[in-house]
Amino acid sequence: MRSLAVLVATVALWLAPGASAASITIQPSVDTGLPFWCDWSYDWEERCYADRGRRLPVGGVNDKVWRSALRFSLDGIPATATVTSAELRLRHDGICVAPLLRSVACEAGTYWLDAHRIRTADWFDEREPELDDRVAARAILWDASAHQTLGFDLTELVRDWHRRFVPYDGVLLQLTDWQEGYGVSGPYLASSSFPDVALRPQLVVVYTPAGS
Repeated sequence: MRSLAVLVATVALWLAPGASAASITIQPSVDTGLPFWCDWSYDWEERCYADRGRRLPVGGVNDKVWRSALRFSLDGIPATATVTSAELRLRHDGICVAPLLRSVACEAGTYWLDAHRIRTADWFDEREPELDDRVAARAILWDASAHQTLGFDLTELVRDWHRRFVPYDGVLLQLTDWQEGYGVSGPYLASSSFPDVALRPQLVVVYTPAGS
């Protein structure tokens, strides 16, 4: 598991009559690709591995489907603040998932991506981490062959994390249920170790400090 990334990339403040708000951009503390539906009956150590590389796979290959997990620290947001919005932003640069995790150019096509709350603190304690079945947010990649920023509205989930209503064990990205399957490729998104810093994942949170 990679060491902790830089927590806060940038902080911006702006004022409005009678109110103030703050915006914080957070990089993942950890992110990785996880295999699901993998046949663990043979050579599982060789085939059912996590992808801790420069990209986050979301899509199927011949013997597994890839989903990607991200965890963020909210320590930069004051405990007494009120979260007003939160958006997870991921960059797609036209590269898709292929067997053996090769980087291949995507064909034109549309992918629906769902975000689910992870309910397992240790993602590797079981073969697959436990998920909340409810879709926390959805984004659509309209043309996989083109570059696009995907935005997931995680406002409600981040509020729950910040209020400690639920532990912030992370969020998982997958192709939506009706699209996900063996051999159904999908985007191979930039991770927090991607060489181009501008393409790395970001959680952008806007909050109102207490007393504003």
